[in-house]
Amino acid sequence: MSNRLRRSLSDLTSAFPSALSPYWRALPIRRMKLFLAGTFLIAAAAGFCYDLLQLNFPSLGRGLFWPVLAGISATILFVAIIKKVRLVPVLFVLVVGLGWLGYRAAHGSAPFPVPDALHRRVVFDAIGTLFAVGFGFRLLTFFAGTEGLVHIRMQTELSLAHGIQATLVPTVSFQNASFEVYGKSIPSAEMGGDLIDVIASDGSLLVYVADVSGHGLAAGQLMGMLKTAMRLAVQFRQTPVALLESADRVLPGLKGPDMYATLALLQLDGSAEVEYSSAGHVPILHYRDRSQDTTTLSMEQFPLGLIPGGCYASKRVAYSPGDLFLLLIDGISEVPNERDEDFGLTRLAQLLTQHAAQPLPQIWDLIMKEVRRYGVQQDDQTLLLVRIIQ
Repeated sequence: MSNRLRRSLSDLTSAFPSALSPYWRALPIRRMKLFLAGTFLIAAAAGFCYDLLQLNFPSLGRGLFWPVLAGISATILFVAIIKKVRLVPVLFVLVVGLGWLGYRAAHGSAPFPVPDALHRRVVFDAIGTLFAVGFGFRLLTFFAGTEGLVHIRMQTELSLAHGIQATLVPTVSFQNASFEVYGKSIPSAEMGGDLIDVIASDGSLLVYVADVSGHGLAAGQLMGMLKTAMRLAVQFRQTPVALLESADRVLPGLKGPDMYATLALLQLDGSAEVEYSSAGHVPILHYRDRSQDTTTLSMEQFPLGLIPGGCYASKRVAYSPGDLFLLLIDGISEVPNERDEDFGLTRLAQLLTQHAAQPLPQIWDLIMKEVRRYGVQQDDQTLLLVRIIQ
């Protein structure tokens, strides 16, 4: 009970405009113009109510003294409470002094005769209005200090996530004398969990797709770590098996306990065979130009970072000029239709076989159009295409 009370008091303190609240303290005065204008008007309304309470005494400044004094005093005090705390006692004494002088000036003459019923009615309404305005203003500032802060945090996270997504997962377009690569990822949120990359080094080419569990900044951070680990490993000329094993050793100390990454990769070194491996990932599709059919390349291995100390293997498969490899994320193969049937690898293989002669960006577009026609996107969708030129 005491913890809950302390938490509630802490929320109230942080939400109320004061130097104790990081939100209000960091907000520049120039950004508070509308808030200060609203504070002036609400305090002025309280001043009008107080003027009503002086119904049987002469009004000061044609009834504007108390509204103006209340509005200016509240505005200045709020600025001082937020930015210049040391001035608050001085300003408070000054406001009380001006109020006392105004009260003495209004009550310096005999009161006017006012019917008792009217006087009671006005006093009741004025006091009720004062309480309603005061509590209403308090609730509004609490809302602005809590929900406003949450909204700012959300917008900041979304902005950061969008920037991370654009940096880590740009559209991939690469071509040399032997290979052509094209790929793109469409996140289901501002920050998806899919990663695609192409790394050329010493005449060889490593391409891979990875699917990090979850979304948001946590997934983005793990994506960045995985991409860095893969690129560093390539610089040290590690084999695909060593790449996976080193990433599997590094990731557990950099992530939450329920996070992991699946990955599929190809390494092309200019020989007549490609080395491939998969860590808990969707099979790779291989279109063979000579036989004009599409096969699947799959391996049953654990995802990266799921179980410490995992062992990985790789396989090799022959290829020839005109062959295509398609690496994808399950956000495409598992798109459901109205009957809750997945799009499936079979349809992807048929599309790859039918359109293998098309340019890679066009194949990507054709496949994605069929996927969108089949069902609504529910997860990140990523395709990476590799064509053998010679």
